[in-house]
Amino acid sequence: MSDNHAQKRSDGRPRGKPRGMRRDRDCRRCKSRNIKCDLNRPRCLPCVQAGLPCGGYPQRLVWAGQGAARAAGKLPQGGTSRDEAAPARATVAPVDRGDELTGPSRISATTDDQNSFVDRLAAFCRQITVNGRSHSTDHYLSSEAMSLVSHLSDFIQARIESRPAADACSGDIGDEAESVDAARHRSLALGGLNEALREANPFALLAIAVFAFFEVVYDSAFGEWQRHLYGARSLLDCHCRSRAELEVLSESVTGLTEIVARLVWFDTLGAIARQTTGLIFDGWHRGILNDKFFQLVGCPQDTFDLFIYVANMDGPSDPVGSCILAMDQLLRLDATDSTDWGLSTNAHRCAAAIAVLGRVGEETAMCGQSAMASAVEKTCQIIAATPSSLRFYIHMAVPAYLAGMNATTPRQCHVVRRYWQCCNIARVPRYPGGLAKCEEEWRAKGLVQ
Repeated sequence: MSDNHAQKRSDGRPRGKPRGMRRDRDCRRCKSRNIKCDLNRPRCLPCVQAGLPCGGYPQRLVWAGQGAARAAGKLPQGGTSRDEAAPARATVAPVDRGDELTGPSRISATTDDQNSFVDRLAAFCRQITVNGRSHSTDHYLSSEAMSLVSHLSDFIQARIESRPAADACSGDIGDEAESVDAARHRSLALGGLNEALREANPFALLAIAVFAFFEVVYDSAFGEWQRHLYGARSLLDCHCRSRAELEVLSESVTGLTEIVARLVWFDTLGAIARQTTGLIFDGWHRGILNDKFFQLVGCPQDTFDLFIYVANMDGPSDPVGSCILAMDQLLRLDATDSTDWGLSTNAHRCAAAIAVLGRVGEETAMCGQSAMASAVEKTCQIIAATPSSLRFYIHMAVPAYLAGMNATTPRQCHVVRRYWQCCNIARVPRYPGGLAKCEEEWRAKGLVQ
């Protein structure tokens, strides 16, 4: 019997899809478009690339107890035990993706978001709301401050839930995708923030951090933190001018030290991304970034110190010394360390080298160009080898950005583009402006059409 005949029923109709063409687990949008879905959650890459909302995935019923019984060998496949005479309880389970996601070309969403700043901000809001009932004597935690925190919590939730996949990779910047519910909570939170700023209430720093996240990380141009950071610095100066005073204030304001640490980090890395000179926060602010913080963001302290040096560089005053600092970072790379920490630190060391070399003068052009090419290539290799489930993945944005802006080959562009796509299909999409800026640079260089 021929293979062609074996695929036919007795009535001449096809038996079904050939092996390997199973489509019952594709998202609804890909299924309707008759294209292969990569099964990424919460948004699949084909839908993101097409600028379409992902239609979600079909669900199947799993009868509680039956799967466990089979796993224990007590129930043969297709049979029922006497203990299951009573009606079984049905639970909804996500469709198993099986082994269809194996292979190096797969992009997986960062579903864990272990280091998500917005999740920490939401946790601070919940903690303040709970603790506020028993700390009403704290003059900072007024009824207006409690109302602000409540609106912030609602705004965070509404924004995360309402963000569609359609504009995650489009490069469009703005709030046109914001839901009516999120817009309402935004308006209420902004009103509360204005009132808190009028009273110089330090709880306004929580609101500034929330809006900084959604307006810069979530919606706007990459690295443009300045207006939020200036506001936070001004408010902070009203209450504390030293680290000791900040520690005292932190006893009254939940999460203050961590929020300030993140803003200091954004201040430094934003200056590196924009290639601007001067920092908003002072040295004593940066002094609160301890080993625990650097373990959180996956960057070694000596590399962060070099970022500070670059951000404060007033022109290529010492180009030779700068090249030595860049080469020192590259010599510290550990190619044998494939741990989460190893990949992230290597990426940041390469980024520091790129940042330094980007500001050296013509005197070291030949040496600088060679080192720059090596740093960019190594960064792309690290990013390509890093799974998007890595807990430091979201903090590799600046290395990816610097590598993208200094890319010299289409392959490097491809690696960086996939990084931004992974960021944009995560549970909380990030940095839509990152890819847009890189694509603009690539087109100017003739690397992409």
